[in-house]
Amino acid sequence: MQYRRLWPLALVTACAQAGQSQPQGQVDAPPGTTPDAQIDAPMMGGEAGIDTPGPCTPMMVNLLQNGNFETQPLATGWTETRYQNEPIVRADGTIVAQSGTVRAWLGGVLGGIGAAATDALHQDVAVPASATNIVITGFYDVRTGETGTTQYDTASFAITSTGGAVLQQVQALSNAAPTTAWTAINVPVTANIAGQTVRLRLASSNDFTAATSFYFDTLALTATVCQ
Repeated sequence: MQYRRLWPLALVTACAQAGQSQPQGQVDAPPGTTPDAQIDAPMMGGEAGIDTPGPCTPMMVNLLQNGNFETQPLATGWTETRYQNEPIVRADGTIVAQSGTVRAWLGGVLGGIGAAATDALHQDVAVPASATNIVITGFYDVRTGETGTTQYDTASFAITSTGGAVLQQVQALSNAAPTTAWTAINVPVTANIAGQTVRLRLASSNDFTAATSFYFDTLALTATVCQ
């Protein structure tokens, strides 16, 4: 088989001497040889037909739907897990929305002895594989009738799998750290969620005395993606 390596040089020399030309990208084997002896020469200048990906245009996008809760009907894009059928996305009450007129209101109701009042709100989000610089932003407000620093009522804001496994805790709240105004959320996502469908989940739990309300509004899940 080693003699086959000499053909390109020998054949090119022979063609040059005979004044013959060969089709571009192809050199014929000497007469008397089998067709499989034909040798393909490399194509130059991109003529080999290989496609090159087009340029990427990075763009910042919000992957969350209806993060300000204003889209009608209420709770569009979200799934509510209600307690005693109390709506979570709503406009009533004394705490006005951070933007618009509607916000998410979790808690604010009393549980029974030995049975907490729980509710939850979630949205599943498909994160593009090209997503980078992913950040969760928004606002929360905690109002409580409890006193002291013992945690009786709690709320969480987390990124989970669609099966419920926590991928990253965004915010942990309780009656022990109430607020008096809307407070900003700005949390870089460190979990590796690019290319996955994940769940943004808000949940609260209240015991049987002195309810605590947990409000959320103007939420966004921003990312830089390749368009």
